[in-house]
Amino acid sequence: MMPLAAYLSKMILCSAVLYLYYHIALRNNRFHQWNRYYLVLITLLSLVTPLLHIPLPAIQEEPSVMMTYTTRIITLRESVTPAATPADYLRTGVIVIYSLVALLLTGRLLISIIKIRRLIRHSQVTEIPPYRFARHNAIQAPFSFFRYIFWDTHTPMDTPAGKQILRHELVHIREKHSTDKLFMEFISAIGWINPFFLLIKRELALIHEFIADKNAAGEEVSDYAQTILQMTFQSKQFAITNDFFHPPIKRRILMLTHFYQPRFSYLRRILVLPVAALIFCSLAFAADKHPSAIRMHVAAGNRAITVTPVADTSTPVKKKQVNTPKAAKETKKVDEVNEVFTFVEIPPAFIGGENELVKYLSANIKYPKAAQEKGTGGTVFAQFIVTREGYITDVRTVGARKGDGLEEEAIRVVKAMPRWQPGVQNGHQVAVLFNLPIRFSITEEKAAAALPSSSREIFTFVEQPPVFPGGEEALARYLSKNLQYPAAAVQQKAGGTVFVQFLVEADGAINAVTTVGAKKGMGLEDEAIRVVKAMPKWKPGKQNGREVTVQFNLPVRFQMQ
Repeated sequence: MMPLAAYLSKMILCSAVLYLYYHIALRNNRFHQWNRYYLVLITLLSLVTPLLHIPLPAIQEEPSVMMTYTTRIITLRESVTPAATPADYLRTGVIVIYSLVALLLTGRLLISIIKIRRLIRHSQVTEIPPYRFARHNAIQAPFSFFRYIFWDTHTPMDTPAGKQILRHELVHIREKHSTDKLFMEFISAIGWINPFFLLIKRELALIHEFIADKNAAGEEVSDYAQTILQMTFQSKQFAITNDFFHPPIKRRILMLTHFYQPRFSYLRRILVLPVAALIFCSLAFAADKHPSAIRMHVAAGNRAITVTPVADTSTPVKKKQVNTPKAAKETKKVDEVNEVFTFVEIPPAFIGGENELVKYLSANIKYPKAAQEKGTGGTVFAQFIVTREGYITDVRTVGARKGDGLEEEAIRVVKAMPRWQPGVQNGHQVAVLFNLPIRFSITEEKAAAALPSSSREIFTFVEQPPVFPGGEEALARYLSKNLQYPAAAVQQKAGGTVFVQFLVEADGAINAVTTVGAKKGMGLEDEAIRVVKAMPKWKPGKQNGREVTVQFNLPVRFQMQ
């Protein structure tokens, strides 16, 4: 949840800018209905906009190679409660004080409503559709509240002034002004710290009077103005009612006698749209630095390239696949000047795009002879730095070693790459840490033989991917409920992301559960495997209308908090 201070600051800023525009361009103009709706809407906008967080992820091209299905990261946090500090006590005290004041003001509003209901019960109420007429000795001057018109005992109704007052109150009922007033009273109580809500409430009450005055006066403007001047006493009994004798009298008479239409009237009203859009975009949109993407990557949409031996041209070539790469390492220094980034606004790119990268790797990587003879394969994660000039440096491999020359071949080809388009951060080209997963595979048959059933086809991309019963939210709830942070990892404060790879069989069963990537230890891999194996059956994937076996990756992040 957004911290209270940050939310209140954004709320006040939003209402300040939008009310300032009203005060400069719209106030004291004759388009009263427009101003009424504007004030109500900017109040709602000020309340809702700071709560929104609309991510703006980097635009990525569609992948040219298929990728192994990977769900979003599921994080298991182990909480460690720290000792309370003076700052914690201060924060708690501020929240308590704010809540008490809001509760007090809300209570005052409820008391006013109770008093009005009590007045109705003790008044002489006459049903005169579309309103109810209530008279009581305690009423000082006429006012209205929702469908009720409250009338004092000393103001005659059959005089011209009495008829004007009655027409005035009927406009309040017809326009449902009490709903606006009750809404603003409640918002002002809850958001009492925002002074602009009080200004909006006062202006909205005046606009209600302008609307009622305009409709009640009709052609008798001078007589109506005289009626207002004759009744100069104040009769404000309740903050949530609509009183005929509402101050300030000067502005009400001014609006009655003010027939001049300002120049660019429509332009004044329309220009508020870009102002509101600017405020909304500034407060609601934010750069998504931690996107819950389906692909696990470091700085860009890294693709895993499948390499097949080329000695036997009659061997069918396995489809290109993509596996989820290892989570990004922490940022490190190339030298004393250049900082190495793991996430930037514009990621580095191979010249010509990903299709050219695939072509380059397919044309230059040679399957090591020793690996072919022994049937060695797997995914090698090549990690390197793309400098701010686009050069490839610090090439190495990470994760479990496959051997038989696979790592050496991957390093050789990456080092021989031409210059890349460097990454950009804050308008400057920067050095970026990049991961490139390269999958070495002998043949389709041999790859499948390493899995539990060699007689079936295993897909890495299908028309309808497999789904946990209930979707990703249900999967997250299942893992949060069943995962237990290993005691050894808690003691050593160990954590990290464990990548669990498994098969979703054609009948939805989970099979061949294993972990890939560098081993974290402390029981993290064992716990992740245990929970995945205990999963209920999934909704299987489909290809060409039939249910098939699909390989799936599940990243689980263990994090001490």
